[in-house]
Amino acid sequence: MNKPAGTLLFFLIATLWVITSCKKEDNLPTQTVSVAILAQGTTFDDLSFLQSCKTGLERAKKDFSFETAYNIDTTTNRYTERLEYYGSLNFDLIIAVGYMWNEAVVTAAKKHPGSRFILVDAQLSEPQPNAVSILFDVDEVAYPLGFLSAWWASSHDRQNPAVGFVGALEIPAIRQFTEPFLNGVERFNQKYGKSVTHHGAYAGSFIDSGLGRHLADSLITLGSDVMFGVGGQTGNGVLLQAKERGMTGIGVDVDQYYSFPEVKDILVSSAMKSLDNAIYAVIKSFINSTFKGGSIYTGNLENQGVQLAPWHDYNAQIPDSVKLAVDHIKAGIIDGSISTGW
Repeated sequence: MNKPAGTLLFFLIATLWVITSCKKEDNLPTQTVSVAILAQGTTFDDLSFLQSCKTGLERAKKDFSFETAYNIDTTTNRYTERLEYYGSLNFDLIIAVGYMWNEAVVTAAKKHPGSRFILVDAQLSEPQPNAVSILFDVDEVAYPLGFLSAWWASSHDRQNPAVGFVGALEIPAIRQFTEPFLNGVERFNQKYGKSVTHHGAYAGSFIDSGLGRHLADSLITLGSDVMFGVGGQTGNGVLLQAKERGMTGIGVDVDQYYSFPEVKDILVSSAMKSLDNAIYAVIKSFINSTFKGGSIYTGNLENQGVQLAPWHDYNAQIPDSVKLAVDHIKAGIIDGSISTGW
């Protein structure tokens, strides 16, 4: 009788151990995904580029429930140090916003292969298996908006029609807006036999609204009838000055009619990057384990990664013939029959 009793006791102890072990497993903390976003500037709530990035991240956070860290600074010599900090903390996904992070991302991606990286609005000079670049074909919206701006200047200033632009820095990410914009002006001139001229300047900063205002004022004094402000808070200053001088403006990065309501009454349209949608899409790919390291996510007219904002308050002032001409340009860019010149 002792042997069956011992067997039964062993069985009861073993069963109790299994049950206890399962409960311990059930109580183990789940691994929380961590996402950091880093930028150069003074605030993520800049009514333009950075705010759109933040919107995409916050929407993804709401849908997928992860931890976030925001890091912003005006310094230009600590990119690697700042990325290294989040890499050393084993953040799962680290987002760097802007071309200036390129070298730092390449370095950090090599040093922290367990983390994933996103470089926003630039292509990595050296592709990494744990990093994705996000690019936007902004020339595809700048070009038709140049055409539209030339029409506006020509129809409202018969004697000396001109458009103006102020870019933050004379770099490819900004020139991809400004140069196709001017090419669109030239298309208008050739199509209608007009002579709309242009004035432009580069500020050397993304975060100087006062300088943006000053440069815009100078270009308006030279005769610019429409102002295109390209580049964060500096571009916002351009639009503020256009409003003060009674001119119209073209916004950038987001539909600034909504993000920058102080100038909505002078905005004909905006050259929009769907930064929020792109960041959301790449974060979602990470959550779903479909993150494609070494690849490029490109937003364009065809996939609505770049768009022209609605005409809003100017809808009734733009003739159907001009709207159709803009739609024709967009369709031609998509099918390849029209080149933006970029």
